[in-house]
Amino acid sequence: MPMKVLQFTQKLSLYKLALLAIFTSLNTLLFSQFAQTKTYHKEPSTEKNRNIDVSKMCVDVSFNPIEKTVFGKVTHTFTSLQSKIDTIFLNAPGIRIHSVRMDKKELLFKSNNDGVIIYPELKNAFDKEYKIEINYTAHPKKGIYFIGWELDSIEMPEHMTRKQIWTQGQGIDNRHWIPMVDDRSDKFITETTVTFNDKYKVLSNGKLEKVKHNKNEGTKTWIYKMDKPHAGYLLMLAIGEYDIKKSTSAKGVPMQFWYYPEHPERLEPTSRYSEEILDFLSDEIGVPYPWGTYSQVMVQDFLYGAMENTSATTFGDFFWVDSRAYLLNRNYVSVNAHEATHQWFGDLITGRRDNEQWLQESFATFYPGLMEGHIFSKDHESWYFHGQRNSAFNAGKANSLPVRHSKSGSSRHYPKGASVLYMLQHQIGRENFRRGIQHYLNQYQYKTVETWDLQKAFIDAVGINVDEFFDQWIHRGGEPIFEVTVDVTPEKCIYHIKQTQEIDPVVGYFNTPVDIAVYYTDSSIHRETIQVNGPYTRYEISRKENTDVLFALFDEGEYLLKDLNFDKPLTWDVEQLLRAEHMLDRYQAAVNLRNAPIPVKYDALLTAWENETFPQMRAEIASQLLSPSMGEYRLNTPIQNFITDKDAEVRLVAATLIDLTEDNAELAMSLLSDSSYVIINTIFDRIFHHPVFKSKQSQILDLIKDVNGFTHDIKVKYLENAIYMYPDMANGFRNALIRMAGPEYEFRTRILAAQALQRHNFLDERFAHNLFEGYISFNSRLAGPYADILRYYSKQTKFGIGLAFWHNTFVRSRNISIESKNKLQNLMSRL
Repeated sequence: MPMKVLQFTQKLSLYKLALLAIFTSLNTLLFSQFAQTKTYHKEPSTEKNRNIDVSKMCVDVSFNPIEKTVFGKVTHTFTSLQSKIDTIFLNAPGIRIHSVRMDKKELLFKSNNDGVIIYPELKNAFDKEYKIEINYTAHPKKGIYFIGWELDSIEMPEHMTRKQIWTQGQGIDNRHWIPMVDDRSDKFITETTVTFNDKYKVLSNGKLEKVKHNKNEGTKTWIYKMDKPHAGYLLMLAIGEYDIKKSTSAKGVPMQFWYYPEHPERLEPTSRYSEEILDFLSDEIGVPYPWGTYSQVMVQDFLYGAMENTSATTFGDFFWVDSRAYLLNRNYVSVNAHEATHQWFGDLITGRRDNEQWLQESFATFYPGLMEGHIFSKDHESWYFHGQRNSAFNAGKANSLPVRHSKSGSSRHYPKGASVLYMLQHQIGRENFRRGIQHYLNQYQYKTVETWDLQKAFIDAVGINVDEFFDQWIHRGGEPIFEVTVDVTPEKCIYHIKQTQEIDPVVGYFNTPVDIAVYYTDSSIHRETIQVNGPYTRYEISRKENTDVLFALFDEGEYLLKDLNFDKPLTWDVEQLLRAEHMLDRYQAAVNLRNAPIPVKYDALLTAWENETFPQMRAEIASQLLSPSMGEYRLNTPIQNFITDKDAEVRLVAATLIDLTEDNAELAMSLLSDSSYVIINTIFDRIFHHPVFKSKQSQILDLIKDVNGFTHDIKVKYLENAIYMYPDMANGFRNALIRMAGPEYEFRTRILAAQALQRHNFLDERFAHNLFEGYISFNSRLAGPYADILRYYSKQTKFGIGLAFWHNTFVRSRNISIESKNKLQNLMSRL
């Protein structure tokens, strides 16, 4: 090769190498930047434009409850956010506006499907205050509900439906009965004036300023006033026949509990711990109760469990329980604490838009767990958060949406967010957590907030940067899944920790502290908090000399939101069941032993049964000792000890697992007199149709015939089975069920009665009318099951013609709305 050509070729090669080096460097840089890039789910919710800032809303209403009509006047005091305002829009779907005045001057307005457009023609309007007064009439389909007014009379209010009016504003439903700025980002003071029949009592937000008797009208006027701003969706009304329990908490908060006078025996179980809950929250949060007075009122056919209206919580009367339903059915204690917490988180501070809903619901789910620890025990607190973590992790199997997202759903806004807060409190310490929350609430009280405000509060108050924690657990999705093994050598315990969750653009490897512990045979415990990060973490602990390892723990006490596969010897679980310090660690050991060989676990279960005090832990042990899989070992466990146990959870296990033999017949039937309705239902369902108890069926029915149960569940069970047992009286029992399936009863009783009639495959015109009436109810929890029952009957040829005919007679005999007629027609066309 000629020299010049060779030199040129060498230079060209150098250029290629240089370009390759540059390309490689750029590629490495780009890859490094990509590797550090984090991806987040896009948030669809946005904050709406507005041109006014409402500072006060005065609502003055009266009602025609039979026609479900609202007659109202609302006055909005506002300042202008813009220099020139040609139009003001207020949410008012379906409301008929009669007049609009501003400073006594009539204004032009135009209504559309969403609300009303007002033409004020404001100029040079910055910061100036104005008042708009609107007179209107509404026939709302949402937001305010009229219960029982279609009935001429209510014979037995202690068992049947009631006449009530109540509201539910969240999320954006108060706009259906009040023309208003229905936007959570605008907070204002409210004043509520209600004129109604003087037979009833009226509750609203704030302080009751005045009750005026209107002579010769048979009415009263109630005036309630707030003195601090809150979001418009939190305005409430409840009207009905109530007695009121008045009390004062130890910290001096005046409290009222509005209840049905027909059942005074239910007052204490339902209102239990109310005063203590409010005082505990004041201490634990570090901010006094902010609203002066606090009331709670039960209502019928409520759409949800309860609602945290400012200073006046509404809750469903399915929580109105006696001491027997309190045990296992559903008591109000945790919900009571949830709604009370909202008085701070949701009412005092309010998430600015929909993706900040977790700032309300997660806190209101977190603090009830601490409350259980305060009132009951640390074990109750641990068990509460154990349940929250399980609920949260199950939701994560569906998708990877984060907690802070408007479409994440209740499983993330409630249990996952609460679990994350519990982790954060554990990691930074309870006192630091409390101080950060106190600063956050004091800084933003009576305002709207975003997640960044909470993050800043921690570093401002206690100097702890929680940005990475929030990024992993709040702003991004997923949960860690760990596979753990521990190698024990003569010198060391070596933890091998893998993260095996599916990694995608929005779910990465978690970087988190974890508490580990090694228990030794000399009763000593080695504890450390280690940092776990990336796909694999190895951590070594020097073994203690002259003693053996009994077992090792990963996430001692169970604080971390995770799924865990811990591969370890069964003997470790046996020792963990007997010796672990934290109840949840012992409980997890018991669960791990469910399928263990009986000789390996039997003695340990007996010892644990003698030592354990927490009801759910004892129930787990009882379920294994009484399991048929225990074989001959089961004979050593006297069933009567469990049937008469002090804990209802244990007695429920006994009712579920008792052998139904002649020898056990008397013991089994004794459970029909148990103090828990759930246990009565459980044992009845097991024994009534069992061959051993065939000759005792009349005796069994006699034992429950005077027991109503929880939402009449045992009464319905009696009537359903009495139809079989006493054919001469079957019509009477059937008629009672038909009536209970109708509008004279609340929705849970109606569903139980209708399902009982369905099991009999019975349908007549009266029952069909009750089903149609329930299907067009505003309450989806009634309408849904009734639609299912109608579909069941429609599939049977013998009922097809009857259903069509009874649909026509129902529509002709009822004064129902066009919307309800159309809803029924659409259903019938699909059947």
